[in-house]
Amino acid sequence: MIKKLNPNHLKRLLNNKCDVIVYQEGLSEEGEPLTSLDLKDQKCRFVEKTKIIISPDGKKVELVGKVILLGDIAPNIKKISGGEVIVNNSKYEIYQASRPRNPDGTVYMTMLELM
Repeated sequence: MIKKLNPNHLKRLLNNKCDVIVYQEGLSEEGEPLTSLDLKDQKCRFVEKTKIIISPDGKKVELVGKVILLGDIAPNIKKISGGEVIVNNSKYEIYQASRPRNPDGTVYMTMLELM
């Protein structure tokens, strides 16, 4: 039988503070990206692991790590496609995001891959 994952197992691993800014499509009148989500002082798990991949358009991209946040940080946003994460006074760009689900359809965690 498949059980719902217990978020308490992940809570003890959340040992860093991070700020997350998620952008939406389009630009403001000044040419800056539009912010759809701005989270401050979130507890997260930051895993530094360098990995080089080739993006679908043929560019070489170096991923420097990932940030794991408990639950769904953006339930109203269908697709997280860009933004910034500040961890340990270092700023990273979001390359892609994933939201694994429990068998009942609820989101267990949000994982942001950083470049």
